[in-house]
Amino acid sequence: MAEREIKYRGLKTFQIFSGEMKSVWIYGFYLKRGTYGDPGPQAHIFVYENGYEGYRVDSKTIGQFTGLVDSTGKEIYEDDIISLEDGRVGVVNFHNGSFVVNYDNNMRQALYDVQNWNMTILGNRFENPELLVNNNVPPKKNAHGEQELQSEKLERELVAME
Repeated sequence: MAEREIKYRGLKTFQIFSGEMKSVWIYGFYLKRGTYGDPGPQAHIFVYENGYEGYRVDSKTIGQFTGLVDSTGKEIYEDDIISLEDGRVGVVNFHNGSFVVNYDNNMRQALYDVQNWNMTILGNRFENPELLVNNNVPPKKNAHGEQELQSEKLERELVAME
């Protein structure tokens, strides 16, 4: 069995000396733990740098690495907004045991079904929510008016959202 890399990212927001708020993505492994003085377990991303260092991050921003990279070599995580070579734009999510791309037209497609397509990360839903407004571009069609998809069965690829 091939070993896959399991890692997460989360957004840490903090105040710098000037009083300005700054946010950075922390990449590592995820652990929900409590520390002294916390009201309950908090989301942390741990990074190994001469020992493990844990950083508290916003739990709503936790996303797992999909194991895939876009056409520029950038790692694709949950909640990334990606553009496919056919012009469709969608958000990567985890659904029913696999990573999927959710499109604006209430359809979803398995991410692994489009892994050989040119995908480009446009941003993510936390820092670039404006990319999700009116992004419904219809897929390309072939000479027979059918959607061009690289797998044999449309039913496996496009499933109505619940």
